[in-house]
Amino acid sequence: MSTTQPRRLVLRNELAELERLGPWIESWAQDGVSSDTSLAVQLCVEEVVANVIMYGAPKGSSLEISVELERVAGMLLARIEDDGREFDPTQAPPPVMASSLQEAKPGNFGIHLVRGFANGMDYVRRDGRNQLRLRFIEPPVTSH
Repeated sequence: MSTTQPRRLVLRNELAELERLGPWIESWAQDGVSSDTSLAVQLCVEEVVANVIMYGAPKGSSLEISVELERVAGMLLARIEDDGREFDPTQAPPPVMASSLQEAKPGNFGIHLVRGFANGMDYVRRDGRNQLRLRFIEPPVTSH
């Protein structure tokens, strides 16, 4: 897997914006990313963005959330940044258990979902921005 130019999407702090993430990630993943890895990236990025929107942004605030995806030397990197108050989405409050499958949506799973799928993550506050980086190791393609 070679290095690719990062692809970037900017979202507003509204839960309706999550609907834009799935198709955007699927489009990015069409270029040789396995469906399992693509789904893991999508679930994790949606969960982090939902946590930022629900817990990291003061009510009524205008917050810009940037999502960047990149392939680098056998890894897929997802960077999620926002310009809100200091908030580490990996420390988001535990989820409320959904009473049905229909209620199991991003923001209800908790950051343990991200820990289960991502191969690594780190959070920093730099230059007035919250920055979270998720790493996914893409399994090598085997030929038969």
